[in-house]
Amino acid sequence: MSRTLDMEANIASSTSQSTIQDDKKTYQITNNQSPSITSGSHRSASFSQHNGIDTTGDSVNGRITTEKGKEWQSTSGGDHKFRWSSLWRRAEINPLNGKSLTFPLFRVWDDSYSQAFWLATLGFFVAFLSWFAFSPLVPEAVKTDLNLTQDQVTNSNLASLGGTALVRLIAGPACDKFGPRKVLAALLILGAIPSGLAALVTNIQGLEAVRFFISILGGTFVPTQAYTTTFFDKSIVGTANAFSGGWGNLGGGVTVAVMIGLYQRYIKAGLSSHITWRLCFVTVPVPCLILVAVIILIFGKDQPGGKWSARRKIQTTVMEEGKGKQNGLGLQGAATQEHIIVDSGNELTPNSTNPKPLNATSDEHVTRVSVENAHSEPLTMAALLAILIDLRVWACAMCYLLTFGLETAMDAALPGLIFSLFASDSFTISDAAYAASTYGLMNLFARPMGGIISDILYARFGLRAKMYWLLGTALSQGIAMIGLGVYINKNHATIGGVIGFIVFIAITGFAANGACYSIYGHLRPKNIGAVAGIVGAGGNIGGLFYTLIFKYQPGVRLPPSQIHPHGFNSLGKKFWIAGVFNAVAVVPLFLVRLGDAV
Repeated sequence: MSRTLDMEANIASSTSQSTIQDDKKTYQITNNQSPSITSGSHRSASFSQHNGIDTTGDSVNGRITTEKGKEWQSTSGGDHKFRWSSLWRRAEINPLNGKSLTFPLFRVWDDSYSQAFWLATLGFFVAFLSWFAFSPLVPEAVKTDLNLTQDQVTNSNLASLGGTALVRLIAGPACDKFGPRKVLAALLILGAIPSGLAALVTNIQGLEAVRFFISILGGTFVPTQAYTTTFFDKSIVGTANAFSGGWGNLGGGVTVAVMIGLYQRYIKAGLSSHITWRLCFVTVPVPCLILVAVIILIFGKDQPGGKWSARRKIQTTVMEEGKGKQNGLGLQGAATQEHIIVDSGNELTPNSTNPKPLNATSDEHVTRVSVENAHSEPLTMAALLAILIDLRVWACAMCYLLTFGLETAMDAALPGLIFSLFASDSFTISDAAYAASTYGLMNLFARPMGGIISDILYARFGLRAKMYWLLGTALSQGIAMIGLGVYINKNHATIGGVIGFIVFIAITGFAANGACYSIYGHLRPKNIGAVAGIVGAGGNIGGLFYTLIFKYQPGVRLPPSQIHPHGFNSLGKKFWIAGVFNAVAVVPLFLVRLGDAV
């Protein structure tokens, strides 16, 4: 059934009412702010926006009451109430910016917001799978085939992180200019080229060069997060970003099983190790990267309104400061009113109406509305300078340096650590790699958990609570790293105990990752790509830093002797050093003020 339900609330005062009916529900709207509308699968809705403020300076909240008496409240303050049904129902749209107030995780077949989330997640997943494809093969196959020393292996790990920071810094402004969808697809295609060339590597120089250029794929994190930030409102963006980042990061854990399993299958088929590890790259990473890039370009949308060039048309309320006159009630400003159509495909089409002035007496509300309406702009020198002197941006970048930076270093270091500790006839390097993959697989829930809790805290206590959650989880990760290092050095470590510490480090660190990317969009909403790039680059600089700690503090494990009757183990030293740095670096960030971020 195809019908159009036109809903328009032209309300003269906060006590005016109107009733909306369709074939299923009756809604009652009471106030001077129209609610966000759930766009049904068989109808479209149009409505007018009156985002007014009363004379006391408090914003008036929109409220819908169903015939069953249940209330649903929509405000720009992030207190949209969660309902389980929103996971499979069409997205509910914030009329101020066209972004989704809900997280329609399972509505992929006909909801553009759900599709954007899954395309971003899938792109990041295959990028991580390909970026870390070398890690499980280096200890067993690549190291032997190319006659590498352990120091050369570490250098190749550093090379695999080196290009990502630069790419993320470039990808951020590119997202603001061209849109995150195109940037994500372009990076996947570019990353497929060195992934295919991996089959031609014959020496350490070639290995370092190939791994350096494969690290282009690490830059996909920036358009992934900018993509979801473009489609989801700041009240739910922490959840959307955390799920896309966390489930994308799963590629780093899944690649262990995929590449080792494929390698062993080829070996059993009679191929030599020299041929097999090369064939693995041609079989999995390259086709996956190209296929997903094509899917993103064909089925994806740049932003809720369609093309990236049309993003400025999705503006519904503009508060103009300084145009009114000061009177006894406060500053009067003006707000323009526009008509938005939300059709069955979540398309938003603005239709200007005559501007209607509204009283504005709250600076906080003006700031909030301007943030709601902000859309990505190409990076200018003035904007770049403002970002570079913003301590809030650097606080987020430092947190991501400490958390995601450690994650990338741990992904490369854990297989070797576990094998060094527990190697035996029954515990091979493959077993160690599978055990180490536990760390990356924690992204299945830990990073999403960080974003979900961040959004819950934001709804109840505001942005400062988000920041405290980020700093608290980052600090906990550092303490857990110290514990792991001390535990290993006691020389009585068990595989269960080590994995227990790894799980705790993963949960706290990954939750901090999710929290970090629930905050960055609040800081500079007109340059979310550039800020995402700087914060993301901080993560890779951290990866280089932690990898250097692991390189120059490798530690040793010695059997019992006259000098060390109970043996000697210093393999944990690098971990507690990293943990001390992590914990100490977090503490000053508690003093950073959030300023005008809302």
